Amino acid sequence: MSSQRETENPQRREWSERQTVHSPVLPAQKARQGATGQNVRYVLGFGVAAIVIAFFIIYLVYFA
Repeated sequence: MSSQRETENPQRREWSERQTVHSPVLPAQKARQGATGQNVRYVLGFGVAAIVIAFFIIYLVYFA
């Protein structure tokens, strides 16, 4: 049955049967698409803290 599959369309082989071309391995710094700044962790922290405070205020207004 697999020979029938290969004769129909040789480009539609199973993933394990395909031959892959190995590209060169790049270091993580060169493989990134964008620059990551050092302030990302602060933005994330302040954003989470602001959401927690906002939900606490909403809780106080509606349920306390």
